[in-house]
Amino acid sequence: MLFDRWSAVYDRPRFQDATYRPVHDAVLARLVEATPAVVLDLGCGTGQLTRRLTDRFPDAEVVGLDYSAGMLGEASRRVGTGACLVRADAQYVPFRSASVDVVVCTESFHWYGDQQRTLAALATVLRPGGQLVIASIAAVTGAGESVVRRWSSAGGQPVRALTPHHLRDLMIGAGFEVVHQRRVPRIGFAPWPVLTEARRR
Repeated sequence: MLFDRWSAVYDRPRFQDATYRPVHDAVLARLVEATPAVVLDLGCGTGQLTRRLTDRFPDAEVVGLDYSAGMLGEASRRVGTGACLVRADAQYVPFRSASVDVVVCTESFHWYGDQQRTLAALATVLRPGGQLVIASIAAVTGAGESVVRRWSSAGGQPVRALTPHHLRDLMIGAGFEVVHQRRVPRIGFAPWPVLTEARRR
């Protein structure tokens, strides 16, 4: 599996600092007023952001969820007993209805095969008023979205880089109110993801 192989090099400091650190910083900046009891880091990878969430919310139950056993193995070494780690598909989040206060999802949403189903699952597990923050690679136009999907599919790993407008529409349709959306700048050649914050209606 791609992500199991990737987990061995994912945490190299220069790669993290250039690619993921700015995105994690932007996500955490949207949580400054949050006082959650339960936080879900969806697509947690090697637990870089999961660890920072445990530091930010020491009294909360923080859960990192990922489908890759390799990523979760690295995350386990990073977070120790500070967070619960779960191997599961993002389309079938194993939480009770209205049991989660905050969901963050960074740099993984564009990999999900059924993004609409994932948003529906998150709408179910988030309590009314709960906060969802997604940072994901995003195309500029609908045509660009189609091109990225075709090219990546030819390589065997489809990327669904929704335009900001398309993602906004999906979130509204799933029962969310979108309250903030912007590009997150980062260093080098890596594309700037779009951060979208929403509240469960």
